Amino acid sequence: MQNACIQVLMIEDNILDVEIVQELLTDGQGKFISIEHRATLAAGLERLKDNHSPIDIALLDLHLTDAHGLDCFHQVHQAFPELPLIILSGNTDATLALEAVQQGAQDYLIKSRFNGKLLQRSIYYAIERQKLHLELKVKTQQLQDLSDQLQQTNHTLEQLAKIDGLTQVNNRRQFDQIYLTEWHRLCREQQPLSVLLCDVDYFKAYNDTYAHQAGDRCLQQVAQAIAASTKRPADCVARYGGEEFVVILPQTDLAGAAQVADIIHANLRQLHLPHTTSPVSNQVTLSIGAACQIPQREIAPSLLISAADQALYMAKKQGRNCTQLHQHHSTHQGQGNHQTLQWIDKLSRAMEQDQFQLYVQPIQALNAVHTNPHYEILLRLQDPTGTVVTPETFLSIAEDSELMARIDRWVIQHLFEQLSSHAAAVLQSYRFHINLSNATCKNQQLIEVIQGLVRTYGVQLNRFCFEVSESVAIANLANTSQLTQALQAGGAQVVLDNFGSSTSSFAYLKQIPVDYLKIAGLFIKEMETDAVSKEIVHSIHNVAAVMDAQTIAMCVESQAVLNALKPLGVNYIQGHYLGQPRPLVDLLATLE
Repeated sequence: MQNACIQVLMIEDNILDVEIVQELLTDGQGKFISIEHRATLAAGLERLKDNHSPIDIALLDLHLTDAHGLDCFHQVHQAFPELPLIILSGNTDATLALEAVQQGAQDYLIKSRFNGKLLQRSIYYAIERQKLHLELKVKTQQLQDLSDQLQQTNHTLEQLAKIDGLTQVNNRRQFDQIYLTEWHRLCREQQPLSVLLCDVDYFKAYNDTYAHQAGDRCLQQVAQAIAASTKRPADCVARYGGEEFVVILPQTDLAGAAQVADIIHANLRQLHLPHTTSPVSNQVTLSIGAACQIPQREIAPSLLISAADQALYMAKKQGRNCTQLHQHHSTHQGQGNHQTLQWIDKLSRAMEQDQFQLYVQPIQALNAVHTNPHYEILLRLQDPTGTVVTPETFLSIAEDSELMARIDRWVIQHLFEQLSSHAAAVLQSYRFHINLSNATCKNQQLIEVIQGLVRTYGVQLNRFCFEVSESVAIANLANTSQLTQALQAGGAQVVLDNFGSSTSSFAYLKQIPVDYLKIAGLFIKEMETDAVSKEIVHSIHNVAAVMDAQTIAMCVESQAVLNALKPLGVNYIQGHYLGQPRPLVDLLATLE
């Protein structure tokens, strides 16, 4: 700025004051400043309208022949809000000066109380502050535009993501969300929840006989027949996979579920869809498994689906084209509870006897030549037979039984312990990512626990990135914000995991300081063939760049997806295509 000539407009009706300012700005210090003078506010405003010779800054007196007080400032500021203004006034009222600055003036100088050096510095600083303000305004607008764009895209995608493209009933993802919502609601209300699993009998033979296009039309008609059998808004029909459909019936006992199954069979018979190669009928038929449960906190939601699946298996075994009810007598109920309690006991013993194992999966830099290696910490359970069990088998039970906070602490403690045997210099270039559960993010004592473990094992907290999923962050916004700020204050970094899976606005990002955005895998998997998914990934990366955060693309499972990511500027990638999870001890052995 100081190497270019600054164009200054002084609006002042006292010619002596004008001469003093001109002398101060040209007395060896102001050779890069050119000053013009107007004696009235009207003349000054007219000069500012001349875009052929723009003014960089205005020096304004508050007592002119055609305006007085802050009204002078308001007129100029309202007409030219992006122009930096310095008030030169003989009024020494501190309240007036404070009010002027609060309303947008860059500075307030008292006449006869400044020299050339002070005035020149005030001019330079005012222009620089205004420049920074305008740059921030542009970046803020860019962020808002990107937020609006992604929100609109997410809204469109949400509508598409809920519905199965072929049959126009809910898809599997939407079913999972509705099912868990109804499970937790009826758990509170202690009302029954029923599930029907429906499978088109001998559908492969149908496709072989009538071709796949006819098979698609068949599935569409079957889906509509099932949907027509449910009447209440809370009932949900979804395509469960292939030729399987599922029906959620809240506040419905097993007898009510059986009645809905009978209606489904009747509606399907009325369609008279031919199936000449079916061993059980000359028309298309369904096998249906029904199960009912009053949800309980100590019972995993997946157990009801398993019960319906068992009933469906029995329906097929009994000849198909029928409904089989999964009878929840007291013995069966006891078996479900017993299975859950067995897992709770197994998980508790695994923590006490160190039967869990820590695995790592690499997170690689995509476009950087030299970077610190990143590894995500994963959890495995090794049962007494030596079988390694992945978390998908037990995490839902751990979450429902409130064991997740203890498991998270086990992971952090044992990771710190295993790393403590290696010199800090050896680990200096490594970053380890630790996932935090919903229960942990609610725990206000987590920071104290981590700080205690840091002191115990002598590890450096800046070696770790803590990952919080987007859904957990939104559900616990205040706690998550406090937690992430405390982690960053201690030197750790924060990753917002599975970002983009929610349709929420970007507004909450301002409340949760993050270092990385890990982009939801559902977009990464589809971006090779889906232009919308690719654009969403690009938008998320642009938002992250504005926030000075880096991006991680998860679920990179093929070279084609990797090739699609490279032009977008995403910083890191993770997935089975790049590296399978392996035990942490194997990685540490390579550091010896």
